Amino acid sequence: MPALHSRFFIYTLLGLASLGMAAPLEHVPSDKVSGHDKLQMTPLCDLYYEVQSGDTCWDIIARSENTFTMRQLLCWNPDINPICTNLIPGRNICVGVTFPGPSC
Repeated sequence: MPALHSRFFIYTLLGLASLGMAAPLEHVPSDKVSGHDKLQMTPLCDLYYEVQSGDTCWDIIARSENTFTMRQLLCWNPDINPICTNLIPGRNICVGVTFPGPSC
């Protein structure tokens, strides 16, 4: 179990280190998101982002100007693992939901 905590700590540090370099997030229009990608997220999603090479969950949150939390990102995208190591460049993820959104 200590190895998991160590990896989580390292990933968190790497994510936090990149926060200062964040450019604004560009949203993907709903009609450009594949049906397969939509199956991997909450049906209440109304804002999408296409993962870029090198993105971390912390980058995505920062580039969204912290309008959502890590907990919300993981809730809206259940296929993202808890330590956010399985983001796939080119895949779309949910970065915003219709109010009030799912209960996480």
